[in-house]
Amino acid sequence: MEAQDLIDSYVDDVALRLPRRIRDDVGLELRALLGDELHAAAEETRRQPDERMALDLLHRFGSPTEVAARYRPRGFDLIERGHAPLFVKLSMLAVGVQWALTLPAVFRGTTAFSAWWITWGAGALWWVGALLVYFASAAWIRRAAAVDPDTGKRPWTHWILWLPMSEEWQPKRAVNLQPTKSQIMLAVIATLFFAAPAWFLNLFSADASWARYDADFQRWLLIPLLALLTARIALSAAVLADPRRRAPTETLRLGFWAIFVGVLYWALAAWSIFATPAVDAVFKGWLSIFLLINTLQIAAGMRRAFTRVRARPS
Repeated sequence: MEAQDLIDSYVDDVALRLPRRIRDDVGLELRALLGDELHAAAEETRRQPDERMALDLLHRFGSPTEVAARYRPRGFDLIERGHAPLFVKLSMLAVGVQWALTLPAVFRGTTAFSAWWITWGAGALWWVGALLVYFASAAWIRRAAAVDPDTGKRPWTHWILWLPMSEEWQPKRAVNLQPTKSQIMLAVIATLFFAAPAWFLNLFSADASWARYDADFQRWLLIPLLALLTARIALSAAVLADPRRRAPTETLRLGFWAIFVGVLYWALAAWSIFATPAVDAVFKGWLSIFLLINTLQIAAGMRRAFTRVRARPS
């Protein structure tokens, strides 16, 4: 990866953490600053800027979260900016798990939705409050006793309410983002299982009739879902054959996945997926968590795809 590409990736990561109104201005300033420092380091060592030199510079400069914080007015944050994504993920996971474990009673018809909502439904938001208190207390402890800037050693008080430290930045575009053969093979196997779970399970058990799809779901929704999965696998195989296709097809692959997840949301809300009610309820509980995780991943992918630092037109 070229040194300038690393800097561009780093600046985009910083920009993701800044308000939109200052994103381009700060990004352009930061890109110019890092470019000057890289060229100065190259002149000092009398060699051309390369990937290793750029990575060393960026690691010394700090994580994108720390750099973005330098450009923000410092106030009292209940949750530190670097820990906000973790707080959101844990909150959604806790709420999602409680809903997934208790919603099947609503799908089975043994509990009314209104009764579920005033107990387990709204009660799941208790986790958000508990996590907010934990993260706010941890942030107060970290402000009261800072990390040693020279050694990076954490004071013992940080372990009272533990939270992870900021990770060393790694370039998103430097890692291998293209699909591997094993990933494509697993996707093919998962698609075959999704197409006919009863047939697939019959290969390993005597009777898997409980895994039959509901007739209406199989007739109207299964084929479109399989078509979306197949198209995405085909695009991934094309990228594997020629990595230069990754960037041009990235938005299309993300779009197929977003439509797939959207159709599954519809199926979860308005359709019976399996013919056996108990199997359908259990599967929908798992599907709720699956969709929650994939929604977060799609949102992150779309945000990254459409966030680039651009020069303002003169």
